[in-house]
Amino acid sequence: MKHIFVFIANDISRLKRKWLTLPLILISPVIFIGLIIWMLSSLLSFDDEDKMSVGLVNLDDSAETAVIVSALAGSAEAADGLEIIEVSESDAKLMIENDTLVSYIIFPGKFTEKMMKGESSELIVVGNPDMQLESYVISSVIDTVVRHIRNSQANILTINHYAREFGMTDEARQNLIFEEFVSQFIQVLSSDTLMDEHQTAQNISAGNMYFIVNGLFIIMTVWVYMLYIALMRDAGSNLEERMRVFGVTYLAQGLAKVLSIGTIITIASALFTYGVLMLGGIDLEIENLLRLLILIALHIFITVMIMIIIDWLLPSFKISMVVQLAVLLMIILFAGSIIPRIYFPIYLDTFFDYMYSYQSLSWIEEIILNGRFTMEIDIMIVTFGIAAVLLLVLSVLKEGRFL
Repeated sequence: MKHIFVFIANDISRLKRKWLTLPLILISPVIFIGLIIWMLSSLLSFDDEDKMSVGLVNLDDSAETAVIVSALAGSAEAADGLEIIEVSESDAKLMIENDTLVSYIIFPGKFTEKMMKGESSELIVVGNPDMQLESYVISSVIDTVVRHIRNSQANILTINHYAREFGMTDEARQNLIFEEFVSQFIQVLSSDTLMDEHQTAQNISAGNMYFIVNGLFIIMTVWVYMLYIALMRDAGSNLEERMRVFGVTYLAQGLAKVLSIGTIITIASALFTYGVLMLGGIDLEIENLLRLLILIALHIFITVMIMIIIDWLLPSFKISMVVQLAVLLMIILFAGSIIPRIYFPIYLDTFFDYMYSYQSLSWIEEIILNGRFTMEIDIMIVTFGIAAVLLLVLSVLKEGRFL
């Protein structure tokens, strides 16, 4: 601990000597990203009076699917800024060409029949290439429908299994299954589930604040990289060798970097975020401010540890700097802060679900834009633990000169 505190004091001392560099590190990303946010918010403005329309195309001739589509369209019309209408496929294509539909969802043929048998029932989503940004708004609604269909399929198969064991006739069993499915579907649509999903999806149309929150996230992530490079640029290998003579371990040096960089950036990010919230007129409760602080701190400390791990794995400072920048861009990209998740291939969904930066940004948006009083940090805590273990293992390997 003595060595750790010595290195922390040394880092702070070096930053004091760079009193001109530190403000530049903090201000330059704010100016650059602020200009981008201003341009985006000017070009991509939303009119609250206009509703974004989503079409439902029913290619299944069954009465069951017709009930489902009608219920979905009827319930979603009450959502502010979003209207879901039932249309034919030809009309949907024409409306896409005229930019009157953001996208349309196709219920394919034999949809209900496959669902009743437990087979895959995939919905087809056709987007408007000229309204890509707006199509993000409907992603959560579609996800809600898909999740409900999957859950209902599991319930239907269970009911079907026991109904068959009790000796019910095929007609009675089919009627029971259908009634159960429609009952569950209507229950979901009549509750606040779909509206909550709509509210979440409306983040992007919440005005400039959506872009500002994403900009804040990018800024605090870039700060980690810039401060790390500023501290490591003049730390040569000769200094490391002299430290080893005095019994200073790589672990002590690494922990000092994590604590010094992580603490400085966390404090700067928290103060900057609080200032932006005040200027934006968003008044959060103390407990939500604490949640934001936890999310910001976890994201920053994990990112710092990743930077150190890369630095230890690569002997060349220039090479490690390039790799760190590439990894940082991946962290930002797969947070969904530059390109929304909906525009990525579907096979990357699992990657997003386990990406700590995506979890961090998602809950920051939930708290700031939607006023949520809950958060889930399991993925971030596990990632923090994995990064800490890797840091420990690599420090031992470097001490033994295996790296």
